[in-house]
Amino acid sequence: MGQQAAAGALRAPVAGARRILLLASASHAGQHMYSGLLPLTYSYVLVAFHIDYAELGLAVAATGVIGGLSQITAAYVRARASARSILGTQNLALGVCAVLGGLAPTYPLFAGAQGLGQLGASQQHPVGGAVAAEAYPRNRGGALSMHTTGGSVGSLLVPLPAAVLLSRLGWRPTLLLMSLPLFLMGLLLLLNFPVLERERGRPRPPAWTGLHWPRIHSAQLLNRRAVLLGIAAATVAAGGRGLGTLNAYVPLYLRNRVHLPEVEVGLLFDLMLLGAVVGPLLAGLLSDRLGRLPVLWTAYLASAVVVFWMGRSAGLPLAWLAALTLAVGFFGYMENPLLQALVSDGVTAEGQAAVFGVYFALAYGVGSLWLALLGWVIQTSGFSLAFAIMAASYIGAGLILIPSRGPGRRPPRPAAGA
Repeated sequence: MGQQAAAGALRAPVAGARRILLLASASHAGQHMYSGLLPLTYSYVLVAFHIDYAELGLAVAATGVIGGLSQITAAYVRARASARSILGTQNLALGVCAVLGGLAPTYPLFAGAQGLGQLGASQQHPVGGAVAAEAYPRNRGGALSMHTTGGSVGSLLVPLPAAVLLSRLGWRPTLLLMSLPLFLMGLLLLLNFPVLERERGRPRPPAWTGLHWPRIHSAQLLNRRAVLLGIAAATVAAGGRGLGTLNAYVPLYLRNRVHLPEVEVGLLFDLMLLGAVVGPLLAGLLSDRLGRLPVLWTAYLASAVVVFWMGRSAGLPLAWLAALTLAVGFFGYMENPLLQALVSDGVTAEGQAAVFGVYFALAYGVGSLWLALLGWVIQTSGFSLAFAIMAASYIGAGLILIPSRGPGRRPPRPAAGA
């Protein structure tokens, strides 16, 4: 009854919800423009710095762990800084890191710039996700999917122009040019993101007491089991996550295993990201109507099938490969916003930032270790086995969610008469 009453009291969007969601999604787009470009540079970086897949995977995993675990500070940062300053400065920081990466003379410095970028952007997912969930408490599935879709749109804008720039100018000038829209996005957010109601007149936060695991009080947990299982599933599904493993290894697979020209790689990568825009948005809207788990299980099963066959698609005609790549994007990117909605449903509004900090720290920090494993598998056994492991991670995550119950099966409904 308490959960239903809370849902009924918060059934309407907050004031200025559309603007908040639009700008949070735009910030996410800026972050993904940077993260979407990096995988396209990897085939050049392998040659330029004389490294192999295992070394690349280890470095990408290490930077992912740094960026992921730093998201645990979301509740601390959110209590001390406005969403405007957090989202604006993270885009400016990514612009600086794009410049540093483009000028790096050695691979450790290039990887170091990636690590700084992960740190700079670490608050986007937990803070942006919490802001979206708070703005649309009655329709979190759709709001969080829109936030995710904003990131996918940012990724979608990159591959084709980047492929042309990479083939004409090289990877260093391309990274330097990418810094310009990131600087502009940072300024746009600093000047236009609204001051949120909860940020007005809030009490001064306590003095620095050192880093610690976020405290999520029992009163803030509406469904402990759904929260814990959702976080566990996200960590396992990181083995096939769109933003992590698919973004990193699909372009490399198309370039170095299928041996496609750079422009065709950019085109197919764009098709995958087009699917990543449509799929999560549709899945989020359906989950608000049908429940999180039925849509999640469908997405996991379909993702396992198409990702498994992606790893065995080297001999397919280009048209078939394009259709398969589109399907990989459509299904493979669904799970993250759906799991975010599942976890978000299990906590009160006051616990959103803290639980998202834990979610992203484990799902992206610990989950980034998959990148090192998959890089080693590709180096020693080839892409086919690596894609099979990605597919298996979806099945494992789906099995973890079987004991889940409550808001995972059906979205919260407003109380009668509310």
